[in-house]
Amino acid sequence: MRYVLVLILSCFSIIGYAQNFVISDNDSTITTEYNDGKLWAYRYMNGYVVGLTCYEAKDDYGKYYQMRIYINNQNTQSVTFNPNEVNAYLINKKGETISLEVYTNEEFQKKVKRTQNWAMALYGFSAGLNAGSAGYSTSYSTTYSPNGYAYTTMTTHYNPNAAYQANLVANAQIATYGKLMADERITKEQGYLKKNTIHPNEGIVGYMNIKRKKGNILTINIPINGNVYSFELDVNKKNNK
Repeated sequence: MRYVLVLILSCFSIIGYAQNFVISDNDSTITTEYNDGKLWAYRYMNGYVVGLTCYEAKDDYGKYYQMRIYINNQNTQSVTFNPNEVNAYLINKKGETISLEVYTNEEFQKKVKRTQNWAMALYGFSAGLNAGSAGYSTSYSTTYSPNGYAYTTMTTHYNPNAAYQANLVANAQIATYGKLMADERITKEQGYLKKNTIHPNEGIVGYMNIKRKKGNILTINIPINGNVYSFELDVNKKNNK
């Protein structure tokens, strides 16, 4: 199982600061280990193993606390993991406890698509503007009057074939750009935790994003079959350098 976990996690990219776990000395339900250079914490409770690692991540769609979650069912009954139930709280620098948004796969896909739609609209406008002006050209001619004065005349020419070819290129570029965006959405959806039934002696692993805000202590709660598996992390950058 450990080797399967290492193989799957190697497919993910992580950017930013790693977070240190805050663990009480008398908490016997939790252990930590490094897995492919990343610090993981595991809670063993009620016949389940729940593991977590968390990093700060940044991409074109925002800044996150990106968590990798591992759940192994060691009971004799199947259990359903519901990512909608995962929640997170942050103690900010004022000592206030605030709730953070944990994105489900559907919510994160909407966020990605909304950003992409804006980018596509701007790209389409720019490509269309360039294609529209491609059929026009301007020439200048200078003539001289009998008294020696020079006159410059500007003439605008329109070439429908050039405009047609430019429009074909623009449409191809827009289609390619749209395909790249669709591929990126598929890539970001791969490995994002969704609702899953975990059968006995089976496990799942994947990631979820939490909207990032600055603070000191991040608490992540992962409910499984009526039990809550909590992890506390020190997310103060000064303490994690």
